[in-house]
Amino acid sequence: MPLPAAPPTAPDTWGGLLVLPENRSAVRAARRLAGELTRPAGRTAFARPLFLHGPPGVGKSAVVQSLVRLVIDGAEARTVRVLPAAELPRASEESGGDEVADLRTCDLFVVEDLHHLKPPDVDGLCGVLDHRAARRRPTVLTAAVGPAHLTDLPRRLTNRLSGGLVVRVDPPAVGGRRRLVESFAENRGLNLSPDALDRLAATATGVRPLLGFVERLRSAPPSALPLTAVDVAELLQEPADETSALERIVERVCEAYRVKPRDLTGTSRLRPVLVPRQVAMYLGHEMAKLPLARIGRHFGGRDHTTVRNAVRKIAAVLKTDAELAATVQELRGVLG
Repeated sequence: MPLPAAPPTAPDTWGGLLVLPENRSAVRAARRLAGELTRPAGRTAFARPLFLHGPPGVGKSAVVQSLVRLVIDGAEARTVRVLPAAELPRASEESGGDEVADLRTCDLFVVEDLHHLKPPDVDGLCGVLDHRAARRRPTVLTAAVGPAHLTDLPRRLTNRLSGGLVVRVDPPAVGGRRRLVESFAENRGLNLSPDALDRLAATATGVRPLLGFVERLRSAPPSALPLTAVDVAELLQEPADETSALERIVERVCEAYRVKPRDLTGTSRLRPVLVPRQVAMYLGHEMAKLPLARIGRHFGGRDHTTVRNAVRKIAAVLKTDAELAATVQELRGVLG
């Protein structure tokens, strides 16, 4: 008599994140850190930084997001700061001293995309890392490459990173990409046929492109039948030129704030430019419905995490800042 078939193994997940061989080590380190931060009082064992590195789009930010969400939702009240390296505050700037102090004392500090760190910010970051390490406050950093390959940064910083826990996140293999797209689709109520799953897994090279594909497919008309590989190919055809939409947003935002377009899409971090840039990014995402990575490319090649943080910040400030809310509402009306 043949033995009954074994039940399918449930996917390994953590904090809503699908665990694959390529991200398992990073998840293990983040899970340990989350466990220490969510239990009653006491310092963590992470006196040195946790450094996650890997090519863009492999899911480093997803690991960080799961960690942050679990820490914030834990029974113990914890403070968390997440910033792109390109937007670290400087004590010499207006209100910068207070922000730097906050980075030193928060329970968890995350610096994303360290490869975009500007030379003037190196000493400030080293000071924050040393202050946090001495008090056993954990810091998590992400970058496209490991510390040894951050050759544009001085060794006084990369040595501090190498002395911590360094974990690489690799691009998922085809099998992992198929599991990811299946999970993304299921969570969003999107019905995909097996051949559609195979096509998407073979087309995308990372986590972020897969998620982008699924989000674009959600605009398909409702149907009782699953989307096939042919349907997917048609729906994912490149949309009309997106540049004109972003250029129009930049033009209107510049008029409202009286700044120059080249400053808005450039490298300046001064407040007269920073806030309008964040508003433009917010409108690009919320009104034009453009992907974060696409918006980032238009604004000086910034990473998607920078755009995501800008969108979240403006969305939060709109609830309390009547002046900003009025400006954004007026821009919405003009851009209509």
